Amino acid sequence: MSKQPTLNNRKAAVKKINELYIQTRKKYLVQFPDRYTTLDRDKSEKIRPLNDGMIANHLKGTYTYGIFNGGYTNKFITFDVDCKDAMTAKWTTYKLVNVLTEEFSIFLRDVHVSISGGKGYHVDLFFDKPIALAAAQTFYAQVINEVGAIDNGKIEFRPTFTQGVKLPLGIHRKTGRRCWYCDPITLEPLEEGASFEYLAQIEPMEPPDIDLTQEQAQEFNEIVEKTDITVNVADREAGLKRAVKVLEAGQLLESNTRHKVTFDLARFCNEQGIDEGEAIEMIMGVLLNTPRDYFSEGSTPDYWRKEAERLVQFSYERNYTLGNADLSVTVYKSEILAVLSCGTFRTKQMLYAMLVTSKRYGRSFYLARSTAMKMIGTNSRDTANRTIKKLVEGGYVEHVRKGELDQARSRQVGHAFYKPNKYRLLLDEANESDKSVEVTMNESLVDVVNLLCDPKEIKRYVKRTEFESKWRINA
Repeated sequence: MSKQPTLNNRKAAVKKINELYIQTRKKYLVQFPDRYTTLDRDKSEKIRPLNDGMIANHLKGTYTYGIFNGGYTNKFITFDVDCKDAMTAKWTTYKLVNVLTEEFSIFLRDVHVSISGGKGYHVDLFFDKPIALAAAQTFYAQVINEVGAIDNGKIEFRPTFTQGVKLPLGIHRKTGRRCWYCDPITLEPLEEGASFEYLAQIEPMEPPDIDLTQEQAQEFNEIVEKTDITVNVADREAGLKRAVKVLEAGQLLESNTRHKVTFDLARFCNEQGIDEGEAIEMIMGVLLNTPRDYFSEGSTPDYWRKEAERLVQFSYERNYTLGNADLSVTVYKSEILAVLSCGTFRTKQMLYAMLVTSKRYGRSFYLARSTAMKMIGTNSRDTANRTIKKLVEGGYVEHVRKGELDQARSRQVGHAFYKPNKYRLLLDEANESDKSVEVTMNESLVDVVNLLCDPKEIKRYVKRTEFESKWRINA
């Protein structure tokens, strides 16, 4: 049984692991004997960020942790050699190290091999500055092409934001093996203090040359400058303000902000429930209405669209939002009485949903048809349109923008293309002394009505049959 590393070694190792590996502390892996579990503070405030004490416990062997990249960037690449038998894994790792040193001119001192804990190995390259994820994946693909096919095994790219990698020097919970560093030539494990001394001597290398377009390089530099990889939290409030201002203006407001605004709008649209295709078209409408001197030289609409598609897909797959969708808002009894007075149950649902939306995004707000359909639980655009029309005719809501032709987008697609509609709520301002309740997306209209009104009050606004079928909450 291997000895535990000394306290001094562990302390130095924690510092070095922070330097070399850690890109986000809010999302990480915990390994158990039968599974890996992902913990993400963005999904629950009860999750503790990955801290130095936890890394120290990893090195002691008490727990085993893994990490993810920063979403856009990688400060290192792991080639995860995973084979069905130990001999194939060793042969594959020999070949991989040879390709990196001979075909890609990487110094052997910059190639760092460690035991994965199972039958395979991790081969790490550390960079002295972060590189774009796309560039890291391009380099990985070039290397794998040179390595060639592997029988009974594979070499996977790690880490991404969805696929993490286990930190070295801990204990594999299933096999009980220590994940020591290895001699890169013999692949013999450097056990005990030797592995910790090896870690202490690792120095990041200059990233390999990977071709990026001028615009990709400029965007990437902006991301690196503005991203704190030790925290990795988007400035959501600022992003929301930017998104709303840009949509108000219908174009970019500052030069060289296309990437930042595209990402803001992608998250805004995801939060609003707008379909991916609709989100891409909304973004393109903004970009095409923007004067060309706001973009970097050589930037083209085709590239904007590819990036819009990528960032929308990225945001929707990872459920990135600007953070307002799950905020609680205060709803007052006078507002609920106005909702109860507006017509049919479906119309009440729509007005309540608009009320909550306006509290999150302002009394004037954007509303895509797809979102309106979800608000009242219908698949019919006509039903959603008729419901909104009743609210407008009843003086509960007004159009701020309706059916406005997006001329730039229409020219590009060759047919009429319209900007998303915008609405303003016309309900009276509530008196803050009025009875109120804090609501989130978890409370339905029926829940909120019953919290603020007694059955007699509800019956003043709805028919008896509707009360029995829709509004009564049985104790």
